This record gives sequence, structure tokens and C-alpha cells, in this order.
Amino acid sequence: MNRAVVRRGATTRLAALAAVVTLAAGCDLASNQSSPPESTTAAGPAGPPVLGIDWARAGSVERPVNFDATMPPGDQRTHPILRVPGQAIMADVAPVTGRGLLAVGYVPPTWYAAAWTSTDGTAWAMHELDPATFTFAVSVATAADGSAVAVGRSGPLPVAWTSADGVRWHRESVPVLGSEGVAERMTSVVATDHGYVAGGSVGPELFERHARFWTSPDGHAWQPVADDPAAFANAEVRSITRFAGGLVAVGVVGTAQKPQDAAAWTSKDGTSWTRIDDPALKNGVAVAVAPMPACGVVAVGSDPGRREAVAWVSADGRHWVRAPSEPSRQYPGYIWMTDVGAIGDELLAVGTYQGLQRGTATSWISHDGLTWQQARTAPVQEQGDFYALAPLKAGAIAVGSFGGPDSYVPTVWFTPAR
Repeated sequence: MNRAVVRRGATTRLAALAAVVTLAAGCDLASNQSSPPESTTAAGPAGPPVLGIDWARAGSVERPVNFDATMPPGDQRTHPILRVPGQAIMADVAPVTGRGLLAVGYVPPTWYAAAWTSTDGTAWAMHELDPATFTFAVSVATAADGSAVAVGRSGPLPVAWTSADGVRWHRESVPVLGSEGVAERMTSVVATDHGYVAGGSVGPELFERHARFWTSPDGHAWQPVADDPAAFANAEVRSITRFAGGLVAVGVVGTAQKPQDAAAWTSKDGTSWTRIDDPALKNGVAVAVAPMPACGVVAVGSDPGRREAVAWVSADGRHWVRAPSEPSRQYPGYIWMTDVGAIGDELLAVGTYQGLQRGTATSWISHDGLTWQQARTAPVQEQGDFYALAPLKAGAIAVGSFGGPDSYVPTVWFTPAR
């Protein structure tokens, strides 16, 4: 495509942004936009590796022993879990001050929680996080002292875990507000200057859910935020980030089987939340939110049918702009974003596109959250799924799995490839 046309399109989007976004104090999103640098746009397969465009796979990720060699070969081949050894889901990853990286997830077929640690992102050691069955660790946050808090669920109950080193974990009980027998789950956690804030939902597995928030001064003792029938109705929190001295959360509206719209919430301290049902969030599924490099926040996800990867930007967490449709975020089959973060002065989003059956891990880079360039596809990304990302000193790391939808082998990738 002619670069002049691209730049004219970007200018049109910026004009629209300036017209409809209520700017937060001291934050002018439009003044921080720029076209991608020539090196990013022009680098070809033979050129130097580019952040978010070129990926390589980590060489060593420890796997669980969940392959039953005593079963008859025929049963191994037909069992959806046991026919490939060492399966697990790496659901989230975070940097750890002074020690490297920490990831959390869960292991089939009994579904127990697990953690992985790495000093450099290339070699990962696995640790048992919680041996209880049907237990899932799905989000992790780290504090300045290197300690960590993970959250998720165990059976019908929300649960948190604390660790000083990412290797040894302690399970913490989490109070619930709902009726006995109705499942509550934590889906996201963030570290703040005053402790931790987590979000999630209450409700049946496949039908309507109701948003929940919890706070903790230390990750050990948790307090549920009082229910707000209007602000939390028919929704689930998927991601929380610190922003402008407070918090911004995003999530989905609708049932677990059929999400309809995205939703956002803002809070000064995590104990009281204001719901944002901006028209720009309609017909979308928001699963991750992060601060932009200069100011404002960006959220990512997809449309409800996963036919287009979707991004939104906001100067204040209250007024949102949806990125205009573009070929880089569309695919004839399915395509979606799963996480986003700022790496230097760029935004990096990760996700997957899928044809008839198997997916391919992919990513996008952006300078404004409105226009996105998609990564090149390499063999290391095929049959892979990117679930979450974390920044490195020079680049980023993504965690996920390889082999879906038949098997899920824990896998780590890094960018730029080296």
C-alpha cells in the first residue's frame, strides 16, 4: 500500500480521536501519535529482527509429567490429553524485580495450578503452585520487593496464592459475597502502592455472570468489594491496570457462552467502582488493558464472533475510541488479541488467528493504539497461541501453548528474535 495513503488514513483517525475523546488533564493523545518508523515498516525477512514483528521460541520450558505410559497405546492415542506428554497452560506472565520472570497456569488432566520461573526468559523451571484438583491460576502480579500474588479459582471458590520467590506458594482463602453453591472466580490481579486489587465474577459456568472485585493490603487477607447491582450487572472483569493514580478495568457483558459487549470500570482505590458503558465498547470483547507509553490507556480483544481483533484507546478510562477496522486485524477465519503492553514507546499486542482448526500465534505493534501492523508468520508461531506478554530489558516475552486444539504444550516466545 502507498505510504502516503497510510499516513492520510492515520491523520483522519487522529482527527476523529481529537473530536470524540474527552482529554484527561495534561494528556493529549492526539499530540503523541506518529507513523511507524521506516525501519519497522520496511524491514524484510532478511533484515534485522524487529520488536513485535519477529519471534523466536525459548529453548527450554519444563513440562509436567502427565503422560500415562501404563495405558494401552490405543487409549493414549485417543485420549485428548494423554496422547501428548507434558501438557499445561501458561496463562499469565510478569517480570520479577531482580530475578527475571514468573508465569502461572494449570495442568491437565486433574487440573492443578502450576508456576514457572526464569532468570532470562530462555530457560524455565516448573513448580507446583497448588496440588488441589480443578484449580486454575490465571493471573499473576509482582511487587517491588520481588514477591508475587496469583489468583484464580479452586472448584466453585475464588482463591489467591502468595510467594516470596515464585517457587514456594501459600494458598490464601478469599471471602465470597454470593450464595452457597454459586461459583465465584478471580480472573485478574494488579499490584498497587497499597496492596493488591483483583477482579472476576460470580455466576454459573455457561450463563449470566456478575462482576466482582476484591482488595488486599498484602495478598494474604482479602476483602470483597461491596456489591453494586448496577455497576456489576451482567458482566465479568477480565483485566485491571494502574492508571493516573487510580485503576481502570475492562471486561465483557453477556453470558459466558455469548458475550455481547465490552465494559470498563474506573476506581480511585479499588473499593468503589464506576461502570463505563461507552458506545464505542458495544459489540466487542475486551480482555486486556494497559497504560499507553505517553498517556492514556489501551484495551484489546475482539468482536464477539472473533472475526476481527479489536483495540480501544482512552485518555481517561471513561471515554473510549475504537480503532477503525483494518486488514491487519482481520482474517477469513477467526482472529483475536489476548494481551497488550507498552514496550518503550511502542504498543505490543499478542493473540492468535485460526483457520479451520489450528491456530497461529501472532502479534501487532502500534504507536497510537488505532493503527496496527501485524507480525510476520514464522514456523515457531504455527500451531501456537499467545496468551500473555511481559516486557524485557530489550524486547518482550510471550507465554502460551503449542498444539491446540488437540494438545497444549507450554511454550514461551521472545521478540525481537535473536
